[in-house]
Amino acid sequence: MDDLVAITPVNFFQISFDCYQVPEGFPKFNANNSKKYELPDLSDLCAEPSFASLAMGWNGEGVEFFVQVNQPARRSFFPDVSRGDSLELFIDTRDVKSAGFNTRFCHHFFFMPEAIEGHYAGEITRFRTEDIHPLCDAKDLKLKATLKRDGYNLQIFIPTQCLYGYDPEQFDRLGFSYRINRPDGPAQHFSVVTDDYQVDQQPSLWSSAKLVKENRLIR
Repeated sequence: MDDLVAITPVNFFQISFDCYQVPEGFPKFNANNSKKYELPDLSDLCAEPSFASLAMGWNGEGVEFFVQVNQPARRSFFPDVSRGDSLELFIDTRDVKSAGFNTRFCHHFFFMPEAIEGHYAGEITRFRTEDIHPLCDAKDLKLKATLKRDGYNLQIFIPTQCLYGYDPEQFDRLGFSYRINRPDGPAQHFSVVTDDYQVDQQPSLWSSAKLVKENRLIR
């Protein structure tokens, strides 16, 4: 008898959501205004506990995120960032669903609440030979981490020079997924679960973020 492969409910859906425009200039998100930009909680579909929320917005300069983790930061690792407290973001600037591998428009970023050997953020995308291009300079990624007794917040901005092919005037969608890791428990995913697929190598399964030109922030 062939081995059975467990498939979580999220695998039966094509996830899409509206991603709203934010004013230029980092940071624009904070704990008070980010609720209007939060992505849906898919923890039930992913069969996982929910311990974090993620807000996402875009503008002509790049893409901004605000992450609130409701678990205290314990330990981060580098280069194997998935072993400890970290956030991984997966972005396809052209939202190509026909490819079963990373194209030159795909990106895999990581961010950590504390620096490990001088590393706190970076790009670790793996390409096929014909699609390879230089990864972004980690110094261009913006990160503000706030550690608290019961959790931590990450304010993140990924500028256009780090997003190959990013052109919201011509392409109004992004492929997107994330994985929030912790050292003492299961990760929290969005649209692709690691136990089912290699999330960093399956852009066709990432969600679709429609870039909406509507500013919701309280000024």
